[in-house]
Amino acid sequence: MPTIFFLKLYKLRDSEYPAFYQYHLAYFLKESNLEEKEFFRYVYELTTSRIQYHKQQTPFGSRHVLNKQSLEKLNLFLKFLHSIDQWNHHKSLEILLVEKEERIQKLMDQISELEAQIKELNQYEPAEKISITNGKLATVIDLFRQLQELNSPDEKKLFRSQTQSPWYKMLSKYFLHGEKEIPINTARNYFPANRNTKLIKGSEVPESDKLFRIISVDQKD
Repeated sequence: MPTIFFLKLYKLRDSEYPAFYQYHLAYFLKESNLEEKEFFRYVYELTTSRIQYHKQQTPFGSRHVLNKQSLEKLNLFLKFLHSIDQWNHHKSLEILLVEKEERIQKLMDQISELEAQIKELNQYEPAEKISITNGKLATVIDLFRQLQELNSPDEKKLFRSQTQSPWYKMLSKYFLHGEKEIPINTARNYFPANRNTKLIKGSEVPESDKLFRIISVDQKD
C-alpha cells in the first residue's frame, strides 16, 4: 500500500488531498475494526518516514530533481494532515503541555474578568425590590409613560432613551407587583418599541387606573 499510495499522491494537487484521504479512510474502516485515529496515525507515520527518506538522499545524484519534487508534495500533504489532526498526533507532549497551560491561563484571566464584572454589577443590586400595591401595576406604568413625555422648562425632553428597554427592564428588575415578580415579557408588553403601536389586549392602562397626572410647577392652578 505505501508505494502505490505515494505514487498516486505525487500526481495530485493539494486541493485533491481531502478526497484522497477520505477514499483510503473509507476502505480502511471497511476492512478493519479500527477507528480513524489509527488510520491517521498510520498515514502520518508513513508520510514522515517518507519525508525523512527523501531528505537523506544525496543532492548530487541523478534523482535529485525527482526527490525534491516528491519532498515538496509530501510536505504539502503533511501540512494537510496537520490541519485535520483532531488527536494532536503531530504535536509533542511538551507542546501539548504548553498549549494546555496557555488555555488554562486564558480561562483563568476570563474568570477573573467575569468576577470583576459581577462584583461591579452587584453594586447596583438592591437588597429588596419596591413593592407596588397589589392591583396598581397599571397605575405605575401610566406614571412611567408620563415620565417619558415630560419636558424640562427649556422644552427639552427630561428623559431620553433610544429604546423602551430601559423602562420595562427597570420595572421588572426593581419592582414587585404585590409580592410577585414582574416577568420581563409582561413588562415589555406595556412598552412597545413604537409607542404609537396599539398594545396587545390587556396591556392598555384603563382610565380608571390613571390616578395621577404629573405636571410642572408652572401648570399648577
